[in-house]
Amino acid sequence: MSKNYESPADVQITSMNAQQELIGDLLAPGPGTPWEDRGSIGAIPAFFKTAIMSMTSPRKLLFSMRRPETPSDARAFAIICGVFWGLGWVLEDFLRFRAARTEFDFASDGEVWLLHFAIAVAGTWVLLNLIVRLFYKLVSSGEMKALSPQVLTYNVYAYCLGPSILALIPFHIGPSVALAWIVILFMYGAMTRLAVKKNGAIICNLIAVIGIVGLATATFLILEWFFGWLYR
Repeated sequence: MSKNYESPADVQITSMNAQQELIGDLLAPGPGTPWEDRGSIGAIPAFFKTAIMSMTSPRKLLFSMRRPETPSDARAFAIICGVFWGLGWVLEDFLRFRAARTEFDFASDGEVWLLHFAIAVAGTWVLLNLIVRLFYKLVSSGEMKALSPQVLTYNVYAYCLGPSILALIPFHIGPSVALAWIVILFMYGAMTRLAVKKNGAIICNLIAVIGIVGLATATFLILEWFFGWLYR
């Protein structure tokens, strides 16, 4: 009769440590991203260089982080990405307003546009945090080839928001492409920079993104149903 034996904890830790030594130190500092060098090259050029780099050379960008253990630089980059989502939403509002050929009224139109902008900026930051936390919990159960702190996942995912600049393309084309591109970058970043197994990177990201974004969308639709002024 066959018996199932569970590997001792020290054997599992030894195996994980050996694998981590093979992969290397995930928190090793890089030469610096353009955004981290914004003090010398300027904030606006640094942002766009980083955003474009995240779309064209994501591996180089993610391994360039000079301070992968601190979230301040990545957080600022993510918030600016949220500004592009806000501007994209306001642009959609404006195009709808022009198509309706109605007279502009700040109380009924302008306030709604400002509200949408604020929701997009804050929502980008909140959704990023929730997706990172859920994804990290999912992959921590055995999908990580090497241990790393949650802050590294946050930084990697924040820099993967570069395609947010495409949200300015109207008629829902830009936001759709940007969202799909970001999810792909999440998966790629998880496999290359976070040393997550391929299946875990794909499945756990889909669960995290669909779950969190779906919940946020459902919450917004419920609020819109109760308070029609939220969305026009």
